[in-house]
Amino acid sequence: MVKEKEFKNLIPEPILLLKPRKGGALNLIYIALLLEASRMVDDGADIHYIEAAAKKAFGMSKGFLSQMDDIGIPKAVVAMEALAEDVDPEDPVYAKYHNFFEPSESCRKKLEEYQQSEDKKTVRWVSAEDVQKEATDFMLVDLLKKRFQAVSFITAVEVVEAGLLKLTDADKVVKETYQWKEGPFSMMNRLGLEETMSMVIEKMQRSHRQEINFPIPRLLISQAQKNEPWPLNSKAE
Repeated sequence: MVKEKEFKNLIPEPILLLKPRKGGALNLIYIALLLEASRMVDDGADIHYIEAAAKKAFGMSKGFLSQMDDIGIPKAVVAMEALAEDVDPEDPVYAKYHNFFEPSESCRKKLEEYQQSEDKKTVRWVSAEDVQKEATDFMLVDLLKKRFQAVSFITAVEVVEAGLLKLTDADKVVKETYQWKEGPFSMMNRLGLEETMSMVIEKMQRSHRQEINFPIPRLLISQAQKNEPWPLNSKAE
């Protein structure tokens, strides 16, 4: 059985965490985004487009595949497996996400390549050649960007819904820890809840066609139904 220690050294959990849960809060959001990047590889997207979309989605200097190279492919895949573990159907993470965190085919292939390689430093998602390539199809970059954002929205709302973080704390700590230009709730407010739900539903439909669960939190649905921005400037949570 995969233990909680497998999440160590991915991203430190904030001291604001209100209660413990496998995967914590930040690690869960982060692993979901690493996994989404690898699923784009499964879908046939070029590495440099995936990297460009991630950077555009959140204003980061590095995409998620590069980040996975930095933290270590084995560590990332083991963390995915831990969150997808189904030995306890009543586990709160599995009960909510089911196979959402199941490692992608490309992740498993990359891990196998890593394990079999004598020079493990050469096994990377992003090559020096990929870094030099320019993503010129702006519509494709935008489509991939929205996939990343949709994943960040549902996971950020879910950790708030589960009582792991307060809404305002979640927005701040995600922004600061990931070094994003804005937190996920601020991003949803800027886009509008109607556009947010459109992006989320589109991603859900894609996932379901691939038989991958994509849980939309009830908290997000109710906020969208009210069509009101998240209360980031008030004490209301």
